[in-house]
Amino acid sequence: MFPHENPLPKPDIITTPVFETLLANVKADVLAYLEQNAPQDVNAVRETFNNEAEILTKITEAFVVILQSVTRRMNAQALQMFGMYATDTAMVDLIASQLGVTRLTLSSGDANAFPPVEPVMESNEALLTRYYLAAYALASTGTRSGYRFHAMTLGGRPTVRVESPTKNKVIVTYEFAAHEDAGKTKDAQARQVAPGTVDCYILSHEGDGMPDQHLIDVSQAYLQRDDIAQETDLLTVKKPTIPRWECEAVLYLRPGPDKEMVRLAAEKAAKEYALQQHRLGGSIEPSMLYSVLLQSTGAHRADLKKPVQPLRCSYSEAPYLESINITVSTENL
Repeated sequence: MFPHENPLPKPDIITTPVFETLLANVKADVLAYLEQNAPQDVNAVRETFNNEAEILTKITEAFVVILQSVTRRMNAQALQMFGMYATDTAMVDLIASQLGVTRLTLSSGDANAFPPVEPVMESNEALLTRYYLAAYALASTGTRSGYRFHAMTLGGRPTVRVESPTKNKVIVTYEFAAHEDAGKTKDAQARQVAPGTVDCYILSHEGDGMPDQHLIDVSQAYLQRDDIAQETDLLTVKKPTIPRWECEAVLYLRPGPDKEMVRLAAEKAAKEYALQQHRLGGSIEPSMLYSVLLQSTGAHRADLKKPVQPLRCSYSEAPYLESINITVSTENL
């Protein structure tokens, strides 16, 4: 699990002061300033601060609220500088660029269509995953993370040519060629299954994640490049197994909320959880589904009918949500 998937607690410095504490500090700072510059007004201002009905007191309180808002905004901007907290797309691009990783285009779209179809870009979560894997790309494959990065970043490594046209002269050429299948691989996992034998499973962005033969072939060719492959590894790129699962639940509400809105919110939350776990080695936990459904809807209880048992996949498997059936029922006290 990478830092953006399980971030550390935010440091104490990234906090917003409590209103009462900040108000007391502002009042103290104002009085201290008057002590130096207008001592004759200190007692009058102190008396004013002690009266909640005075306009100066209300203005001071409004200033403290504004100061809290500014502090929150500055804290949010500071957090965007760290990969484990970054959510702004431009900041994620900037962070990833520090290791030479750029956002992949999953679908080029169609500007000539009506209405125009926008390109589909790699998500922030996927880009940050490749960013944390990028350190392993400084070497060739061989490590699990090295295989994973290269398989998920087809075309990411330039072709290097070294020539010596004349004596005492060496020319090194780096050719960064676009790869037509870059961005098609959602996840990858490699394991040594026997001495010198490595199986690498890849997951596609399309459909249930099962890659077509073309993606298998181009991945095999790319990972076997002389400047990427380990000479001692006999590598085989393989298709994963896709265990399918269903989500069926009954949510119980107190009278009031619209049932259809709650149902749509529950479906959205379940799909987001399924998408998060749709990776090699993903895990579908009924306890997590309970939490996701209850927190996203405000339901006071739920009956989860499917799945009954956890679905915990190995490195060669990726769970795929096949259907959702959410029923919402009103329950009186």
